[in-house]
Amino acid sequence: MLLVRRIASILLGFLPLILIGAGVVSVLREVQAHDPSMYSVQGGKHLPDAFMFAGAGCIGLFGCYRLWRANGSWKWTLVPVAVIFFAVAFPNFERGHHGTPVERASFSALQRLSAFAGSATQLAREQGEFVCDRSATLSASSLFARQGQALSYVIHCVPDATGPTLGTPPERPGTLVFAVSPDRKQAWFTATVLTHSTDRHAAWLTRQGQPFVIAAQLQSKS
Repeated sequence: MLLVRRIASILLGFLPLILIGAGVVSVLREVQAHDPSMYSVQGGKHLPDAFMFAGAGCIGLFGCYRLWRANGSWKWTLVPVAVIFFAVAFPNFERGHHGTPVERASFSALQRLSAFAGSATQLAREQGEFVCDRSATLSASSLFARQGQALSYVIHCVPDATGPTLGTPPERPGTLVFAVSPDRKQAWFTATVLTHSTDRHAAWLTRQGQPFVIAAQLQSKS
């Protein structure tokens, strides 16, 4: 029976170790978020998560240790089992219906891109052509940050484009890319986001695994 309990103790101890590792990763992310070369997503609770996961992991390991001991009891399996339940339930509870901070930041960028594309298209219909103005002010700040400071959305103009710009993305997250055809009758809108809570470079905003592009075209006058 002792051998069975010790095997169970070893098996149940893997998840607490993983939780402690997650706590260490959260601390590293907090450090990275204040690195001048790194961009980050606002809303990530790295240090609170670090203490929470590491603490739960230590509690789980203590239960496994008591289960391992010769005078241990099967009742100590309740401790690592409770930790396992916490590891499964807490992330889902924290995300709720809003998703992770990375998902929220990407959704916010999607909304901003859609609004920007709509206003630029409306202006183009009035003027008869698409004109990219990189100095235009975008009122809302993004959910991306650098050194703890929120980044505003910026416009990147691509003239004489033959399609959406999907090469190497601009380094800065929260960049709205406005590509205009040579005749200024077509335009393509894309945006950059972060795929991780901290990163040195942005990536293209995607939907269902594909870069998200809003295409607009002015109708030719008959």
